[in-house]
Amino acid sequence: MLVAYAGTRYEGWQSQRKGNTVQEHIERALARLAGAKVNVLGSSRTDSGVHAEGLVAHFKADIDMAPARLRQALNHLLPPDIQVRAIRIAPEGFHARYGARSKVYRYQIWTGRERPLFEAPYWLWYHGQLDIPAMRQAARRLVGKHDFAAFKDSGDEKKITVRTVKALRIRKEAQKVIIRIEADGFLTHMVRIIVGTLIDVGRGRKAPADIDRILLSKDRRQAGPTSKALGLFLEKVRY
Repeated sequence: MLVAYAGTRYEGWQSQRKGNTVQEHIERALARLAGAKVNVLGSSRTDSGVHAEGLVAHFKADIDMAPARLRQALNHLLPPDIQVRAIRIAPEGFHARYGARSKVYRYQIWTGRERPLFEAPYWLWYHGQLDIPAMRQAARRLVGKHDFAAFKDSGDEKKITVRTVKALRIRKEAQKVIIRIEADGFLTHMVRIIVGTLIDVGRGRKAPADIDRILLSKDRRQAGPTSKALGLFLEKVRY
């Protein structure tokens, strides 16, 4: 199942004891069609307020419908800001999370003097100019296999913090700055902390060479702030 959603109203993807999550809505819709509880497992655990264009999920259910008809039925039952874009029969042993080779996230920054209006739910507004060449220099230092302990949320208890960033590119179009990052995995808030650090570089608060020191420090306090969730999209998952 390929799922897209605007995350503004939701407490992320994963079901919680208290919270309005995307996974819960999809499971409830599938349960109505199957007449029984259906567990859905997603490729990513997006945070509260984060959006997705290509989250992959899998489930097992006894539903007598062709995949295309099932997709239509689900979209009829789901809220308008959640959409199943594709469904197909998965090969034996497929796992949406553990089978993923890499994930691609996109972060969107609006640098116009006037705040964005119609784009507001999906863009971080930064009122000022950013030094894009300096940000690109800093981004290049993050590509490769590193210990990203300094770029994870303080509440993340993962002991293994080494990840491989396969690509990190920054594109500017008029007032829009788009940061795209692909890695074999991400720590909690890793993308948002990387973006916050790159913005600090763009503002002149940090130098591109500071990235090396921050990585070696393994200290969250050395990196930049955690950027807001509203500008972040899970773009695609590769298998």
